[in-house]
Amino acid sequence: MDSSPRIYSVKALVGELRQLLEASYRQVWIEGEVSGLAKPSSGHLYFSLKEDNSIVRCAFFRNRRVGTVMPEEGMQVLVRGQISVYEQRGDLQLIINHLEPAGEGALRRAFEQLKAKLEKEGLFAQDRKRPIPAYPEVIGIITSSTGAALHDIRVTLKRRYPLARLILYPAMVQGLKAKEQLCEMLQVAANRNEVDVLIVARGGGSLEDLQAFNEETVARAISKCPLPVVTGIGHETDITISDLVADQRAATPTAAAELVSPVARELLRHSIDLLQRLQRYIERQINQHWQQIDYASARLVHPSQKLERNRFHQQTLDTKLQRCIDQMLIQLRFDTDNLRARLGHNSPAVQLIRHRSSVDNNARRLLRQIEFNLTKKSMYLEQLAGSLQLMSPLNTLERGYAILQDSAGKVVSSSKKLSNGQNLIATVSDGEINVTVTK
Repeated sequence: MDSSPRIYSVKALVGELRQLLEASYRQVWIEGEVSGLAKPSSGHLYFSLKEDNSIVRCAFFRNRRVGTVMPEEGMQVLVRGQISVYEQRGDLQLIINHLEPAGEGALRRAFEQLKAKLEKEGLFAQDRKRPIPAYPEVIGIITSSTGAALHDIRVTLKRRYPLARLILYPAMVQGLKAKEQLCEMLQVAANRNEVDVLIVARGGGSLEDLQAFNEETVARAISKCPLPVVTGIGHETDITISDLVADQRAATPTAAAELVSPVARELLRHSIDLLQRLQRYIERQINQHWQQIDYASARLVHPSQKLERNRFHQQTLDTKLQRCIDQMLIQLRFDTDNLRARLGHNSPAVQLIRHRSSVDNNARRLLRQIEFNLTKKSMYLEQLAGSLQLMSPLNTLERGYAILQDSAGKVVSSSKKLSNGQNLIATVSDGEINVTVTK
C-alpha cells in the first residue's frame, strides 16, 4: 500500500476548495456590518461583512443589484449569496444575490415561512382562483380613504370605464390596526355582496410598510372571500402574501384598476358593432318575412276565381277524357276489323279448301314421283336382267353344253368323283336327260 502523502499544487488546492464550498453553500443568509465598501467604475460593489473580530469578504455584481438598496459604510445588512473562493488570492468570499437592511431580515424570514406554510395548504393553487368578470357593474375598493392608491384607481376607472359604480371600504393599510381593518372590510364586502369584484390596494413602501399584507389573518380572509379579489400592492417588484392568495395580482393600484375594467372606447366600439350586427339581422328577418308575405299573397286567390279556375280545369279534363274515349273507340274498331280479317283468313272452310288443294297437289306429285320411281326401277331391273342373262348358264346350254348332276342334285365338276354305272342327270337347253356312266 502506497503511504506517500498527496501533494497538491496551489492552484489545484484552491480550485478544489472553491468547488467544495460552492457545492456546500449555494444559498446562505448572513447578517453583518458593511466594512471597507469599494465602488469602482465597473458598477460592482466590494466590501466585507464583519461581526466582532470575524469578517467575510463580499462581491455584489452590478447585474444582481437591480431593485435593491445601496449599502453604506457601517450599515447593518442581511444578504443572501453563495460561498466561493477568489482563486487569485485564495480568499474566501460571498457572491451576493440579494441585500436588504438587517431590520427587514426577521420580516423576510417570517414571510418565507408563512409563504411555505400557505403554499403547502394549497392557498396559492391556480385551480382555486376565481375568474375576474369582464364587465363588472360595481367595483369594490379596499384601501385607505386618504391614500394615493385610491386616487389613482378612481382616475383610471373614470378614464377607462366610467359606467362602473365604485364602493369604497376604507381601511388602514399600514400600522398595528391595519390587518384587523383589512380583515373587517373583506368580511363586510362579503356579507353585503354588492360588488362584482374587489380591489385590495396600497402604494409602495418598504417591507415593513407592507407588513399588513403579509399577515396570515389577512391572507386567509382573502382566500375565504366569496368575491373575486384583485390585489395592487406596492410597486412592480413588491410581492406580498396577499398577492399570492388573491385571485389575480396586479403590479400597482393603477394596474389593478386596468385589470378589472375594459377600455370604454373598446366597449363602445364593441357595442356599436353588436348594434350594427343586430340591425342587419333584424333587416334580414324583416325582408325574409316580407318575402314570405308576398309569396303567400301571390298564392292567395278569391273563392270565385278559384271556382272559375276549377271549372275551367274541369272542362279541360272533360275534353281530354272525351278525346281519350274517341281515340280508344277508333282503336277498338281498328283492332276489331283486324281480328275479323284474321278470323276470316283462318276460317275452317277456307282452311279445308286450302288443305284440300294442298292434298290434291301432293297426291299428284306423289303419283308422278311413284311413276318416275317405277320407270326408273324397271329400267334398272331390265339392265340387271340383261346382265344376268349374259351371265346365265342357260345361255351356255343353248350353245350345246350340258350340266351334269348326281342323283342328289349336286353338280358334277370332275370325272374323278364318278364311278362306272352311276346314274346322272344332264341338263340341256330344252330339258333334262338321264344318263349312265359307262367309262
